[in-house]
Amino acid sequence: MSGPPSRDSSIDRAFRGAARQLVSAPRLLSARLAAFGGDEQVRLIILAGAIGAAAGLAVLVFYSVIDLIQGAVLRSAATWSLLPLLAIPVFVGLGLVASRALVRWGAGGSSGENIPDVMYRVSVKGGVMHLRPVLAKSLAAAAVIGTGGSVGPEGPVIVLGAATASRIGRWLDASPNRLRTLVGCGAAAGLSAAFNAPIAGVIFGVEKILGAAGGMALGPFVVASIIAAAVSRAAFGEDPVMVIPRAYDVGAPVELLFYAGLGLVAGLVGVAFTRTVWRAHDLFARVPRRWLAVVLGALVVGGLDIAFRGDLWGRGHESLDLAIMTDRTALFLLGLGVAKLIATAVTLGAGGTGGVFTPALFIGATCGGALALSLARVVPSLQMAPGALALAGMAGVVAAATHAPLTAVMMVFEMTGDYALILPLLLTSVIAYVVARRAHPESVYTEWLVRRGVVLSHGADAAVLARLPVSECLHSNPVVVPADAGVSAIGALTSAARQTEFPVVDGDGRLLGMLSQLEVREAAESGERLGPMLLAADLVHPNCARVSVDDTLLTALRRLGDRDVNWLPVVGADDRDRLVGVVSRQDLLAAYERHLHAEEGEDARSALDDLSARG
Repeated sequence: MSGPPSRDSSIDRAFRGAARQLVSAPRLLSARLAAFGGDEQVRLIILAGAIGAAAGLAVLVFYSVIDLIQGAVLRSAATWSLLPLLAIPVFVGLGLVASRALVRWGAGGSSGENIPDVMYRVSVKGGVMHLRPVLAKSLAAAAVIGTGGSVGPEGPVIVLGAATASRIGRWLDASPNRLRTLVGCGAAAGLSAAFNAPIAGVIFGVEKILGAAGGMALGPFVVASIIAAAVSRAAFGEDPVMVIPRAYDVGAPVELLFYAGLGLVAGLVGVAFTRTVWRAHDLFARVPRRWLAVVLGALVVGGLDIAFRGDLWGRGHESLDLAIMTDRTALFLLGLGVAKLIATAVTLGAGGTGGVFTPALFIGATCGGALALSLARVVPSLQMAPGALALAGMAGVVAAATHAPLTAVMMVFEMTGDYALILPLLLTSVIAYVVARRAHPESVYTEWLVRRGVVLSHGADAAVLARLPVSECLHSNPVVVPADAGVSAIGALTSAARQTEFPVVDGDGRLLGMLSQLEVREAAESGERLGPMLLAADLVHPNCARVSVDDTLLTALRRLGDRDVNWLPVVGADDRDRLVGVVSRQDLLAAYERHLHAEEGEDARSALDDLSARG
């Protein structure tokens, strides 16, 4: 006769029950989201709100860690009774050592986990990012910034937001298409919270991460950015990130010529910034000993911190006060800009990690301010405020360095809240972007990708896609499931197939709908009692999206995005129920790239023919 159950067995059952609930939580939450409504946009917006809140909290924690490290460093430096200035290079070196150690042991020595890596993973890897190396690199960036390194906080924050979104999306078993959108939401929310700039966050997500405002992307980006900015404002206040001494505007129309000239200068400065960062990376890679690279980096960055201590030290934007521009000379501002450029390049080259947005803003402000002060001496009648040109210079250098002019304009606008300068900002940024693209085809981000043999072509050229019919990438012999097939027969048909969605047809070969692998798996797991009773006709989605052989690839791509699927059935042009094949997202994009390269080759051959004719 068995006795009463022991206390240990009761605890074991409780733990097993809790474990089962934890494992089933993602499926239950996904089911609740699906039950909320049939609109994929609604589900994405709900998830985007959660991601925005998580990104906003991540920014608060990240800034708190920086403040904690920086406070400890400054307090320790103040106790150095003998040569206190020597403490600065020492602490810079310690920050670089900590950064290298965290990257090596926490991120496995990875060179990724940066904004270019986010772009790559969204475009090529389906938005899959791992959180642990991102956390390690975020701590490394906080150590570098807190000890006086010349990098910005926005890069780690953007990547942290993207990785958090990827973790949430994978926890919920999100499809690759939805996961890409969620990762873009996280990146947009990170920038929004870092600069209190929700519009700039949305544009950055569209302009640099996804590359095109897809049908389902814009709404979630807006929600995530707004929520992240709200969290940031709750902690840091409603004031703009950068307080300007007065409102600026454009006086005489002739002033726009000087903003255009500033665009030319900012474009060249942005190219110099990109090339210097990567040149320093190459030079430090040749240093035979790691400790020697750290020492050299600490001496250079620490020496510049000593020389410009009040202006280079800090998280970045709060160390730049536009009100002091009128109290400086043009020569000093030029020297300050060069010092920031060198300090940033050396910090990154010596093993530091961090962002480049804030240094680019800083360098642009010094260029614009120096130009304004020079003009005031040469043409005093202009009376152009140094602060106005400094703001335009900020947008120009960021646009040139990142190849993201719209993000640059909206970032500066939202950081200051001054709408009167929107036209000069646009003019300067667009000219700087064009000059930079002509002088150097790669941005500071895409240079990292090109060095690894990766060339991303974001988005889809609507003109190319609209010219190509679906027949360009049609699979005429797909795996097809008969309507009367049982669960076991369906599994045998689909288990080794490349497809993830399958057309279901009746005895006459007419399309009834589509069936996904997930639904087949869930039917197989439903148990021996229910499984034998289910047929393909019971599991099919009858109202599936479909395209005809005469539709364009642009139409197919839009319908793939609207339904968040990877495969579409292709029907006859005259008979919309007669199945003729399937088309996949992957093959569609491959056809797009193939024709794009073919057109580029034809353009190159035409140019050569023209040169030969002229010769």
